[in-house]
Amino acid sequence: MIKGENERLLIEILNESYPGQWVSEFKGIAGRKFRFDAANPTLKIAVEIEGAIWTYGRHNHPLGMIQDMTKYNLAVIEGWKLLRYTTDTVRKSPDRIIADVRKLCGDERQTKLNDLSSKQVKL
Repeated sequence: MIKGENERLLIEILNESYPGQWVSEFKGIAGRKFRFDAANPTLKIAVEIEGAIWTYGRHNHPLGMIQDMTKYNLAVIEGWKLLRYTTDTVRKSPDRIIADVRKLCGDERQTKLNDLSSKQVKL
């Protein structure tokens, strides 16, 4: 299950560079209800989209921030590598996401900027 358009686009971007390795809404912390927006369970890399940061959405209200901190800290303690991006990054700079994932994987291949540029979505 993919929550929204940004999450769908994120999974598409990640699976284009690493086919079939990324899943959405993955429960990566045993005994908790937390789900990662995108995860590569084999490599234990999670990617989170911080949405509505300019409109005072869930991620920047006190309770939401506390829940996110708990989730992110538990993920790191459990051995996950966590990347966080805004919706603008997902829509306008997918090459940055892939470059960061490649660094975490030790993969020094050049990001195909032309291929990923076509994934940009107009707001």
